[in-house]
Amino acid sequence: MRRRGAQWRHVPAEVFLAVAIGGGSVGYGGVLRGWTWLYPVLVVVGAVLAGTTLARTLRWHPVLVALAGLVGWTVGMDSMFFRDTSLLGVIPTADTLGAVKEALDQAWRTVAFDAVPASPNIGIVALTAGALGLIALITETIAISCRMPAVSGVAILAVLVVPAVLKPESVGAVGFAASAAGYLGLLATAGSAEPAGKSAGSGAGTGERTAAALSPGRLAVLLAAVVAGALVIPQIIPGFDRGTFPEGARLHSIGQNVGLNPLISLGSDLRSSNALGVLKYATNSPTPVYLRTVTVEDFNGSTWGPENHDDQLQRPITQITDGTAPTVPSNTTITVITTGDFTSPYLPAPYAPQALDGVRGDFGWDPSDLSVKGQPASSQDQLYAVRSAMPQLTAAALGAAATRPRGIDLIAAEVPRGVPQSVQTAAEQVTKGAQTNYARALAIQTWLRTFQYSEKTPVEDGYDGTGMDVLETFLQKRSGYCIHFAAAMAVMARVVGIPSRIAVGFAPGHPTGQTVTVPSEGALPEYQVDGRDAHAWPELYFQGLGWVPFEPTPSRGVLPSYAFTDTAGASGSTNLDNPNDGLRANQNGETSSPAPVVTPPAVSGPAEPTPWIPALYAALGVLALAIVVALPAGVRAAQRRRRLNRGLRGIWEELEAVGLDHGLAPDPSDTPRTYAHRLGAWGADDGGLHRALDTLTAEYERQEFGRPGYEADEDAARAAVTEVHRAGRLAQRPVHRARIAALPPSSFAWLRRAATRLAPAARAAGARVRSMARRAWRRKRD
Repeated sequence: MRRRGAQWRHVPAEVFLAVAIGGGSVGYGGVLRGWTWLYPVLVVVGAVLAGTTLARTLRWHPVLVALAGLVGWTVGMDSMFFRDTSLLGVIPTADTLGAVKEALDQAWRTVAFDAVPASPNIGIVALTAGALGLIALITETIAISCRMPAVSGVAILAVLVVPAVLKPESVGAVGFAASAAGYLGLLATAGSAEPAGKSAGSGAGTGERTAAALSPGRLAVLLAAVVAGALVIPQIIPGFDRGTFPEGARLHSIGQNVGLNPLISLGSDLRSSNALGVLKYATNSPTPVYLRTVTVEDFNGSTWGPENHDDQLQRPITQITDGTAPTVPSNTTITVITTGDFTSPYLPAPYAPQALDGVRGDFGWDPSDLSVKGQPASSQDQLYAVRSAMPQLTAAALGAAATRPRGIDLIAAEVPRGVPQSVQTAAEQVTKGAQTNYARALAIQTWLRTFQYSEKTPVEDGYDGTGMDVLETFLQKRSGYCIHFAAAMAVMARVVGIPSRIAVGFAPGHPTGQTVTVPSEGALPEYQVDGRDAHAWPELYFQGLGWVPFEPTPSRGVLPSYAFTDTAGASGSTNLDNPNDGLRANQNGETSSPAPVVTPPAVSGPAEPTPWIPALYAALGVLALAIVVALPAGVRAAQRRRRLNRGLRGIWEELEAVGLDHGLAPDPSDTPRTYAHRLGAWGADDGGLHRALDTLTAEYERQEFGRPGYEADEDAARAAVTEVHRAGRLAQRPVHRARIAALPPSSFAWLRRAATRLAPAARAAGARVRSMARRAWRRKRD
C-alpha cells in the first residue's frame, strides 16, 4: 500500500526558492526609499511558501497545494496591509476590497508618476509584496508540481526585471547572487521533491526517490562560484552600471519625465529622436526663461534625486515667498504656461515664483526651493499664469556678496560624502587665486564650458547618470551632457565653500512665431519646449541675493549676463561662444513673423483620460481570460506527464483519465480487462485500438497479479495510452472534442474526490457547531 505519512523531500527546494525570491527582493532597495518595505515583502513571500510547504508535507493534491499557497498569500497580505478591514486581522471582508482598491490606485500613481527611489507608501509596498508573493507561488508550482525547475527560472528572472530597469546600478551584487544561488539550489533539489514511479521489481510496493540533479559537494561549489562571480559579472553584463547598457540607459517610460528619476530620464529625453512638443509658454521677459520643476540638494549616495517634502508644502500658491529680503531690486515678469501633455506632480515655472493663478487642482509650494507640487500627473492640461521676481543680478552685486550664507538647508552647504580626490583637486586648482565666491563660481563655470557637449559619449563609455563615480569619469573624459556639467559645478562649488543645488526643468526652447494676448500685458511672444529641451543647471547661493543660476553646459540654454567672461579655455573656445541650441527656429526656419493672436482659453472641466489606458485594461482583461481558459488544459497536461512518469500504475491511471474525459469513466466493479473491453467500443473495426488495449491490459495484469520480478514494458504501455487517446478523440464529434480539450473532466476529478472525503468531516463539524450554538443559546437564555 502507498504510504500516507508526512513527506519532507520538498523542503530543501522550498528553502532555496525562498532564498531566490526573498534575496532577489533586496535588489528593490533604491527603487523604494529606505528598507522599511523589506519586512512585509519577506512576510508575504514566507507566508506563501509556508502554505505550500505544509500542503506538500501532508501529501495534498498539487491543485490543493497551490490553493494553500494562495491562502498563505491572502493571510500575509491582510496581516501586513489590510489588518484593520479584515476579520481577526487575516480574513478579508467586503471592506477589504475597498482598501485594496485604494492601495492599487496609490500604487498606480506611484509607479506612473513618482521618482525613483519612490516613497514606500502602503500602496506601492503592497503591490510589490503581492507581486513577489504570487511570483513565488507560480515558481513553486512550475518547479515542483509541474516538474519543470529549469523553466521556473523565468519567474525568478521576473523578480529582477524591475530593479534592473529602474535602478541606475541595476539589481546589485547581493540581489543577483541570492537569486542565482537560490535558483541553482532549486535545480539541484527539485528533482527529489516528488516521488518517482515504483520500480518494476519492488515487490513491497515502496516508491523510490529520484536522484538529485547535483551532489551536495557540487552544489556547494556552484553556490560559491555564483557568489564570487557576482563581484565580476556587474563589470561585463549589460544592465549593470557598466557594460553595453550602462547606468541611465534604461527603458524609457511613457511621456516626459514620468515615473523615473528626472535626473536619469534626462538622457533619454535628450536622445529621443521623436521628441514632441510638451508645453508652451509666453512671457513678457526680455529674454526667454528657464522653466524649473524641482531641485536636488542631497548629493550623497550613488543615485541623486529630489527629496519628498510633501509634509512641508504650504498653501495657497497665489502667495509664495521665500521669507528673505533681497538686497538689490527685482525684475517682475509674467509668464503664461500651457502644459499640454506634460505629466508630472510638479508645475514648471520660472524662478522665483510669487504667485500662480488659474491652476486647477490642489497644489502646494515647498519653502525650501519654491517648487509647486500637487498629486501625480496633476500638471497635465493646465493653463496658468506665473508672476515671478528675480533679483537684478550684476557682477558687482555678486562680487560684494561676501557674507557667510545663512537661512538655508544645511544639506545644501555640506560637502557630500565620498567626493573623489580628483574632483577635490580639480576644484581647488581651478579656483586657485579667486578671492570671492563669485570669482570661484565663474572659474568653475569657465573651466567646464571648455568641455565637449555630447549625449552619446556617456552611454558609450559607461558613465551615464548620476553619482560620484560618474562625476569622476566625466572630468576625465571631458565630455557629457547637462546633468554631468550641472552636477560637476554643484559638487565643486561645495568643495570650495559655496552652497549649491541642481535645478531640473527645461531650457528656454524655441519661438513658435505666435503670440498670446494677456490682459494688461498685451501680446506676448510664445515659445515651445519639448523633450530635447530637458535640462539641468546648477544654482549657487549668495547671501542677500538668493539662489543664482549658472550655465556650465556649452551650447545649451542662455548664458546669464552676469556670468559672461572673456577667458579662453584650453580648447581655444571661450564662454562667449554660445550657440544657444535651445533657441531653435521653428520648423519653417522662421524666428519671428506676423502670427495670429492667441488668447488663453478659460480653464474648465477635467482632463480627458489618457487614450491608451482603456486599451491597456482591455488587453489585460483578454490576457486574464486567456489564462483562465487555458488553465484546465494546462493542469491536465501536467497530470498526464506526472502519471506517465510514475510507472505502470500511473500509466493505467492515465488510461482511466482518458476514459473519464471521453465519457467512459471506470466503474468500481470493473476489472482491468472489462474496462479495456468497454473502451474498445470507440473503434469496433480499429485494429490499432484493440492491439493497444490488449498490450496495456496484459502489461498491467502481469505487473499487478503476476509473479514478482516482472519487468513491464513501460514504453509500449505509454504508446498504447497514446493510441487509446487518439481513438477516443476520433469517436467524438468536433464540438465535444473542443470541449474536452478546453475543459477536460479528469482535471476536475480531484474536486469530486476531495468533496467526497471532506463531506463526513464537514457534516460532523457542522453538527458540532450547531450543538455548541444550542448550548450557548441555552446558557444565555438561562
